[in-house]
Amino acid sequence: MRRALSATALVLLLAVTLIAALLGSAAVAQAAPKSKPARPPSGTKAWTVMVYLNGDNNLEKYVTLDIERELSALGSNADLNVVTLADRGPGYDRTRGDWTTTKLFYCTQGMLADAASAKADWGERNMGDQQTLVDFVRYCKTTYPAQRYLLVFWDHGYCWYPQGWIIKDDTSADTLDLDEQMAALAAVGGVDVIGCDQCQMQMMEIADCYRPYAKAVVASEETVGYSGLDYIPVISAIRADPALSAQQVADTMATTAQGDAATWSSLALDARFDTLTAAVDQWALALIDGLPAYRSAYASASKKMTHFVEPSEVDLWDAAYEIKLAVPDATIDARCDAVMSAVESAVTVNWTSKPQVQAHGVAITWARDIGDLVWRSDVDDWGYYRTVLPFSLQTNWDEFLAAYTAAP
Repeated sequence: MRRALSATALVLLLAVTLIAALLGSAAVAQAAPKSKPARPPSGTKAWTVMVYLNGDNNLEKYVTLDIERELSALGSNADLNVVTLADRGPGYDRTRGDWTTTKLFYCTQGMLADAASAKADWGERNMGDQQTLVDFVRYCKTTYPAQRYLLVFWDHGYCWYPQGWIIKDDTSADTLDLDEQMAALAAVGGVDVIGCDQCQMQMMEIADCYRPYAKAVVASEETVGYSGLDYIPVISAIRADPALSAQQVADTMATTAQGDAATWSSLALDARFDTLTAAVDQWALALIDGLPAYRSAYASASKKMTHFVEPSEVDLWDAAYEIKLAVPDATIDARCDAVMSAVESAVTVNWTSKPQVQAHGVAITWARDIGDLVWRSDVDDWGYYRTVLPFSLQTNWDEFLAAYTAAP
């Protein structure tokens, strides 16, 4: 016959049981494996490649060629979306039914660039309007969500100049200037990589516009021919390894997109770019201080700098190098070294077709005289440079240009 437990014993037993249970729970908690990262939402792929393809100008004949020969050579798969918004204009090409409206294509292997293959027809859209860019990126992020996004601008380019050649839509007589691009990128929450399949877009002034909205930018310091960016190796690389980071995709683009351009580079838009911007700012202050003594030395050095098609566009690293050779000033020399070192760090891939050309992956504006800054009577280029571009608002580079081009 069992004896009934006393009240005291019962309390002690309950206490011991409770402590054991708590200790056991702790042991289980310590032994439990760490929780796995949350899976991306259903339907989300690793990458979405978005190509803003404006052929509503004299580049029209290359629209269908790039869609069929490159974007659809491999196309989308289970890990990757390849999407393009393509606009054509009248007068240059009549292939694939001579369509001229703005069409959205989800590129698949072997797809034809005809009206029947388009996912949507957006009518006659102005590719020089920032709202068109906003609509395109939002559509892609909503319809083809991904963990990372690559946005490519496909069209003419010409340094930072407004109302000139950057995404030039002839039908609408408009361009997608950098201030409009910044507004659009802010509205859509940015992307991971920006590619410029355009001429002369790898400049400090342009990269600084993209800095808040992307992790890397791929572009050329020089003019770009038909080949431009080669999409096949980039798409192939992502298909082979969907886990590629933004910088790895940018580096792949710069490595493989050689074609008929003279230069291609990948520029990191992270702390390395911030260091480069700060180095240029301090260099500008030193150059301003040295103007009274070294103006003629600056002018001599500028003649030896690597200039591109636009005479006021020079390679940044080479500009610092030539100034250091020409100016016997310890402070200026140290600032030149800082600029060159920062360029070498921020430019992760640099390619040039001519080894003798001192192109190191990023350019900057170096005006010979005020005529380089005020060269169109109907557009205030210099005003745009000084009051709109973030690079001028954040650094003293425009102050140096103003002082250097002023009459001594």
